[in-house]
Amino acid sequence: MKTIDTLHELLKHELKDLYSAEAQIIEALPAMIEKAADKRLKSALKQHLDITTKQKARLDRVQEMLSDEKNTQQEEKKGFFANLFKGKEGEEHCKAMEGLIEEGKTLLGEDMTPEVMDAGIIAACQKIEHYEISSYGTARAYALQLKLQKVAGLLNETLNEEYDADDSLTKLAVGDVNLRAETAAGKKATGKKPAVAAAGKRAKATAKPAARPPRKAMIKKTAPKKAAPVKSKGSPKKAITKKK
Repeated sequence: MKTIDTLHELLKHELKDLYSAEAQIIEALPAMIEKAADKRLKSALKQHLDITTKQKARLDRVQEMLSDEKNTQQEEKKGFFANLFKGKEGEEHCKAMEGLIEEGKTLLGEDMTPEVMDAGIIAACQKIEHYEISSYGTARAYALQLKLQKVAGLLNETLNEEYDADDSLTKLAVGDVNLRAETAAGKKATGKKPAVAAAGKRAKATAKPAARPPRKAMIKKTAPKKAAPVKSKGSPKKAITKKK
């Protein structure tokens, strides 16, 4: 195995990992879409499948850009990123994504009510989203450090899409999917139809988004402090001369 001794090589390794991850997600999402009962969840997963396909194509664009990049500080002066991705999944296999996908497959095979399954699918998908957010954020940081602005821009585009996907799943979960999973058990035990709609509205009103680091660091500009005005001690009294 070749030694990774430069940030260029580390970026190359990260991108290969991401390419494999996207390929595995594209292969796994259809099963989750089929298993989802909630129509909004199905729609969100279908939309993300389309976006993931575009993200994989975006990584191909990154490869083309980096293949043309000239690097005078390394042995491979031309196309040192050439043939970065080969085949369906690329040169490398993302083992972290494989683990997350396998966990999701195990979940789909469990005996669950449709409501509980929907909550579980959201959880499985968000684990995947969080891995991608971390990985794309790291790759973007490397690209910025290497002054590869266009590459960083493409990676940031995908990163924002992952944030949006995670947000949409959170809204579904705290909106009423988790509530339906909870009340479905009560319905089964009592035979009564739970008041999901009203409770769902209350959940939406009180749900707070999860805290996360800001996407862009904002630096507040503060106006320079003005020097405090010097208090005048008053003008000296004029000497009064008596008229003779």
